[in-house]
Amino acid sequence: MPAGDGLPRMRVLLAFPALLLLVGIVLVAFDVSGTSSGVFHSQIAYGKDPALVLGTPQATRSDEWNVQTVWAIAAVQQGLPTINESFPGGMDTTLPQDLPRIDWTVAFRPHLWGFMLLDIGRAIAFKWWLPGLALAAAAYVFVVTVLPRRPLVAGLLAVGFLFSPFFQWWYLTTTLYPAVWALTTMTALVWAFKRDSRRSRWAWAAVVAYITVMMATGIYVPFIVPAVLVVIFFAVGLLLEQRGLGNRWRSTLARTVPVLSAGVAASMVTGVWLLTKITTVEAFLGTAYPGHRSTPTGGNDVLSFVSAIGSSFTQALNAQRPGLLGPNSSEASTFFYIGIFLIPVVGWIVVRQARRRKSLPWVLIGLTGVVLLLLAYMYVPGWDTLARILLLDLTTGTRVRIGMGLASLGLLAYTIRYLDDNAVRASRWVVGLSAGLFALSQAAIGYVAVRNLPMMIQAVQLWWLWALISAAAIYLAGRRRPLLAAIAFFIVTVAGSGLTNPLYRGVLDLRETAVSHGVIVTDGAAPKTWVGVGGGLTTAVLLESGVRAYNGFQGAPSRIVWDAIDPGGAFADQWNRLAGVNWKAGAGEPTVSNPAADQIMVTFDGCSSFAQANVGYVLADDHSLDLSCLRAIESFDLPKASLTIYEVIAR
Repeated sequence: MPAGDGLPRMRVLLAFPALLLLVGIVLVAFDVSGTSSGVFHSQIAYGKDPALVLGTPQATRSDEWNVQTVWAIAAVQQGLPTINESFPGGMDTTLPQDLPRIDWTVAFRPHLWGFMLLDIGRAIAFKWWLPGLALAAAAYVFVVTVLPRRPLVAGLLAVGFLFSPFFQWWYLTTTLYPAVWALTTMTALVWAFKRDSRRSRWAWAAVVAYITVMMATGIYVPFIVPAVLVVIFFAVGLLLEQRGLGNRWRSTLARTVPVLSAGVAASMVTGVWLLTKITTVEAFLGTAYPGHRSTPTGGNDVLSFVSAIGSSFTQALNAQRPGLLGPNSSEASTFFYIGIFLIPVVGWIVVRQARRRKSLPWVLIGLTGVVLLLLAYMYVPGWDTLARILLLDLTTGTRVRIGMGLASLGLLAYTIRYLDDNAVRASRWVVGLSAGLFALSQAAIGYVAVRNLPMMIQAVQLWWLWALISAAAIYLAGRRRPLLAAIAFFIVTVAGSGLTNPLYRGVLDLRETAVSHGVIVTDGAAPKTWVGVGGGLTTAVLLESGVRAYNGFQGAPSRIVWDAIDPGGAFADQWNRLAGVNWKAGAGEPTVSNPAADQIMVTFDGCSSFAQANVGYVLADDHSLDLSCLRAIESFDLPKASLTIYEVIAR
């Protein structure tokens, strides 16, 4: 039973988050996370990885295992400095890599607290689980606030939402925190309008303020913008709903003051933080990629639409065979848009209310409006000026799906709420249309895939079953069977994405390898600057070993680094970007190219003026190197390569 104001009682509100907290404590205590750092295992050792508990490390998720985790270990190796010294001249740890460090900003980066208190494996586990469990908790609190009599439904939907393919394939704080913020802010607004207690409104505002800073300091705008738009449309819907109930504008707006104040306070804290980092921020915004990126409206095609709605084929992503769904598993990941496919039911609700001359369901209308706006951004060209005003040009067609997913969850919760409050079921014809549209869309994708992409279908042979269960979920939700709908939603999301990320004990720490030991000993005897030539393992070893090197994933490009490599600035467009810096054998002075937008490849010759003046050691698995100016110090035979430490000698 809810409280007298229709909100859930505190024990109902906090029970599921408390359960998630206990689960998180157990997982961290047992040193278990979802890191894919085990990708390195086959490169450094033979046989099965003893730390792999379940699943398979995902090479596609290189932002996690080859960037975030490697940099985190590098920061630990260096003692958690504010300025990481891996690159010559140092790199600010806060932008954009969000490295473990010890400074005041970590107060708003709770996922990093473990690095100050725990061993590296448990710190990685803490960093892994906190954002994900926070998302599940925020989703539960939002849904149970809307549906206070249905906590089990809320729990199932929350876990299912966390296991949406989009979140599992983009599992980083930059993805998860905007969703946490959106759901928490929407919940705070509902409480503000329903509960008369000022203390309650200010308590929720304090939570919103903290999470706002937490999200903003992640600075990844492509995920933040869609989440903010969803909250704005939701808030407008709530305001119109209150007006429809006969409440005065002045008293209605007064209830939003705490949340608005939280936004102002959070903006001030974020602004102070950005001012202290203004040099780094300006350099980052001045990059060719992504600083100058602006995406025009209507840039998506039919295949992107297929990718967005093809949730029944999610298991193909786990097999790295996205097929029709996209260029890679992360870009192809999506949501099961159960709420969006209920929009015909929303239309039925609007017509029903209008015929009865009752207040329209403005929250449902607002959430439908933001869905239409995001769809227009993706598929309707010609309104770029307005899109820039809304900051939509700073996101992309695949990343905007986070807004669609949030709106879908809201549409589902409020549709169930309306049906419960009015003790009605939507028309069988309307609900059948909603479920039928979904089923037909999956059948069409399946037909094309069976005829043209058998490898994709081989990886997801039960797509038809997931399509039927998903269609049933839509039908059951519209026919006021929310528990059965939530169970079906839970089944299809967990079955599709439950093993996207492995269960892994600890973290694969390259500092424990003989190669890293050799690098540390060599550098310790006579510290000099390194270059790693060849595969990604050389870069990872150098970073985790804590030595100074011209390798790594850079944020704002360092002038010290690039003035040494490219003193004339001939390759400025190639290196002025957020990208990984790697090296390959070449002749003469360094040349710079971009194998991908976020990759920088530089050529290395030990006899070049650059190497002679700036490089002391080389770690290489590339045996095409000219050894005229290199002296071998130590070699290491690994399963897939032979790595050698060289010293640069005078030509």
